[in-house]
Amino acid sequence: MRRRIIKRLSQEPCYALQVSKELGLGQALVAKHLSLMERAGLVTSTPESSPNGPARKRYSLAKSVSITMAVASNVFTERAVLFGGPLEEETTTRRASVLGRRVSDALGHSAGDRERLSVISEILNEVDNDIAEAEEERVALLAVRNAAMAEVARIAAKQRSPEKKRVLFHILDERDREVGSISNSLNLREFVVRTILNELERDLLS
Repeated sequence: MRRRIIKRLSQEPCYALQVSKELGLGQALVAKHLSLMERAGLVTSTPESSPNGPARKRYSLAKSVSITMAVASNVFTERAVLFGGPLEEETTTRRASVLGRRVSDALGHSAGDRERLSVISEILNEVDNDIAEAEEERVALLAVRNAAMAEVARIAAKQRSPEKKRVLFHILDERDREVGSISNSLNLREFVVRTILNELERDLLS
């Protein structure tokens, strides 16, 4: 339900009543979800006077963020990345730079809306195809990672100490061997982590 509301807000700012009618949801329910998302910092609101009643809030998205997650028997990854700045700051790859320049050119073009929309539509199609290809590559790489972590799980299963297993998984998942960091992340005492690290580096880790 929140994803549906977010999708609607991604198109333009809306009032709770407007979202309620368009999505076929109760106004009180929509207001509740908007309030929760506003407290979480994902949505922001601006109070506006209404000609036919009390003041109302106009809601919009507060952040531009890409959220990805992968879950499997041997894999858990999550990442949130903010975006939405000027195109020249966002486009770090050659392909994105080319597409970004084309968008900037289209936005600054003096042609009519029909022509500009035609150009933008072509760019959107190329961007979506590139994203789909990148996602297919990501899924393939996740399958490789899952297979590799399955082998890690088999090796870890030979360890009698649950703490040692957790530290081993942490090292390979986070690529982190700092005693303090591992201690905080796994809620283990530093001297326990240090002992386990010494044992792992002696027996398993190079």
